[in-house]
Amino acid sequence: MVTIHTNAGAMVAQAAFRSVNNSLDTVSKRVNTGFKVAGAIDDASTFAVAQGLRGDVKSLDAVSSTLSRAVGVGEVALASAETVSSLVQDVKSKVTQMSNDSLTTTERAAYEADLVALTSQITNAINQATFSGKNALTSSTDSVFLADEAGSTISVRAQNIDTNSATLVTALTGTVTGATTGATAQTAIDTFESALNTSLGQLGADVRGVQAQQELITKRIDATEKGIGALVDADLAKESSRLQALQTQQQLAVQAISIANQGPSVLLSLFR
Repeated sequence: MVTIHTNAGAMVAQAAFRSVNNSLDTVSKRVNTGFKVAGAIDDASTFAVAQGLRGDVKSLDAVSSTLSRAVGVGEVALASAETVSSLVQDVKSKVTQMSNDSLTTTERAAYEADLVALTSQITNAINQATFSGKNALTSSTDSVFLADEAGSTISVRAQNIDTNSATLVTALTGTVTGATTGATAQTAIDTFESALNTSLGQLGADVRGVQAQQELITKRIDATEKGIGALVDADLAKESSRLQALQTQQQLAVQAISIANQGPSVLLSLFR
């Protein structure tokens, strides 16, 4: 039946056109955003799961930032302690030279000036071992940092070697005048060096421990982000193909509407 009031063919063509347009909007959104689930309207349950995982990533990022600070505190302290260790070797050499009873007054004064300079450098190296307000070489309290999102902690142990260095400086300043006092000074150096080596070992172990924890957190972040991507990321190669197909379907739907709309005009030929 041909009628001018109801064009069933046009209705079918229009329904197909709307369906194609809706699909085209969805695919265009995926291509533009890169997400197949960009919001709750796309897939409420998947979006909720992804949001929870994103929250986990933010928590892990905060932990990673804290661990970076811990690494900084440990590495700066370690670098300063290594510098102090090298300076102590120079102090040893200088004390041995000053133990020579045959030195002239002028020579001894020169050595004493060098020794004072070296002890000053040791003090400065210890005091400059500060990172983000913390100095493990002068503190008597461990530096504690967040290790994971559950609240566990990890520490960079306090070394407090500045107290020992002050004792060393006191033992060295103006006291090395011969073999006897030289031996006393060497004993003070050995005591300080022993404590310093213990600190170097502890700092090295602490830094390695923090770095290992930081690497674990980084791997967890990467794995979680990969999981989020599997849930919400769009396959752009696939969506690109679908986009081209839908664009073709859209053009065909427009043509179908045009053809369907020409049907009622056939009635005019009946009245000619």
